[in-house]
Amino acid sequence: MPFQPLAPPPSSPLAIEPISMRVPDACQFTGISRSTLYLLIARGEVEIVKMGAATLVLTESLRGLIERQRGTSASRTAAQIRRRSNQDEVRKSGHQSRSRRAPSDFASIPLFEQD
Repeated sequence: MPFQPLAPPPSSPLAIEPISMRVPDACQFTGISRSTLYLLIARGEVEIVKMGAATLVLTESLRGLIERQRGTSASRTAAQIRRRSNQDEVRKSGHQSRSRRAPSDFASIPLFEQD
């Protein structure tokens, strides 16, 4: 077996952070669900780059998202957002719809509580 040098620890100044990552990695990096990440992308709060079929999420954009939310009151979970969204739909139409939302509709979905 050939010798392979050990990778530097993540806290080391020699550790290299990627400039972008795929959606599953971005979810793991931030700890948010896939659906919440796509809502953030639709609202323009997280920047992506399309490379062929791959969706690459910019690491700097994810860091900015976390920094903007730091210090605010506890954010709500995707389940709470979904539940509130479904309750609003039922109130407006009298029944629950399964239709797709237009991208502009995502702006009305609160992802985090505002102070």
